[in-house]
Amino acid sequence: MQTDGQEFLERLVTSSPNNFEGRFAKISKELGLGAQLSAEELNLLYEASFYSTLCNIAFNGLGGCGGVIRPERESTRIKLEQGFMAARDVFFASRGWKKMHAQAKGSVKRVFLDVYIEEGNLAQ
Repeated sequence: MQTDGQEFLERLVTSSPNNFEGRFAKISKELGLGAQLSAEELNLLYEASFYSTLCNIAFNGLGGCGGVIRPERESTRIKLEQGFMAARDVFFASRGWKKMHAQAKGSVKRVFLDVYIEEGNLAQ
């Protein structure tokens, strides 16, 4: 019998196999998250993961500005970072996250929630 988390991931990967949603669902299934998290908790992780991706794009000049990080876009980067931290904190407060084993938590953080700034993009 499938959990609602597993059903959530099946619907997501079937409806969107080649975009962010599909990749999220595929990786989540590979990590066994459908059995560990409810559909609601997976949705919270999805939101935090999406913000994480947007932050990595914005912080490392991977968007539409040809690799240039424009100072006038700082307010956008701040809003993205705040959105990511809020979404991550809501996910971290979930019951499924709290029950998850440390090794699985490490995998989730590394795969979905790492925000980084390449050294060359750090403010001087």
